[in-house]
Amino acid sequence: MKKPLVALCAVAVICGLLAVSFLLKVPSAPSNEPEPTLLNTAKPSDPAIDQAVKKAITYLQHTDNPVGLLMLNVIYRQFGIAEFNGSLERFDQLLAAKPEPMTRLFRRIADYNNSIVQPEDFNSVTDQLDRLTIPALYADRMPLPSDYIYRLSNAMESGLLYARQSTKNSGCYLLTHALLATIWLQNNHYNLELPEDFLSSLYQANAALISDGSQVNDIQLEAAAFLYEAGQGNLVNPIFVQNILGAQFSDGGWAVSQEAPSNTDWHPSALALLILLHVQNPYTSLPPMIASTPS
Repeated sequence: MKKPLVALCAVAVICGLLAVSFLLKVPSAPSNEPEPTLLNTAKPSDPAIDQAVKKAITYLQHTDNPVGLLMLNVIYRQFGIAEFNGSLERFDQLLAAKPEPMTRLFRRIADYNNSIVQPEDFNSVTDQLDRLTIPALYADRMPLPSDYIYRLSNAMESGLLYARQSTKNSGCYLLTHALLATIWLQNNHYNLELPEDFLSSLYQANAALISDGSQVNDIQLEAAAFLYEAGQGNLVNPIFVQNILGAQFSDGGWAVSQEAPSNTDWHPSALALLILLHVQNPYTSLPPMIASTPS
């Protein structure tokens, strides 16, 4: 009686082991948990870029330009640069001391609600570049102008004409601001029916501003920064990124132009920092430039 019982127990144990082995091989059901943000942990840190970023952060901490502070707010929200945490509060202090319609309008970049904006502020939007970006900034709450697609198309065509000239001038900012407008439209989840291949042409036109990457001027920096923000960083000449490091001044900032170097300025410096942070974090999922709906 004992032998059959022992044999039966042995069979049960073997069957149990087989069942466990089978269950281990069965793929688990898909999880509903969101995938974690994929960080670029495989790529070793570049000491030269790390040092340039630290110097740029120290330099930009002292800016008192309102738009500059809004750009620092973007950098804070996207990359968590702690030194820029109070940029919106500092912006509001400047705005309280000197309230201006355009400053109130651009505050939307850092504050989704931006309840301080007044309807009459939109009457101040007369500059050609602002007429591209402000409608995109408020596209989720105000209808776009009826000629808005024409504005974007004309900006790209006019910007291309300027870009073909031997010297890059202010007209090229039409290209970069048309690109910025499309980024802000996407941030606001506005699906504008643009002409076929418009975006790809716009990306290529901005990449052409960078050319061979030998010059590190404000317009080239703006084109590269906005290409990275649009998810098109692969179009930026790698040589340009290396030259950004060489163009940094000892105080941590960058000048508007290498051809006529002068004191460093917050605008090219913020753009250069934005580019270097994108290069540092190529696989990071970033928040949009425009502050999103409060959770």
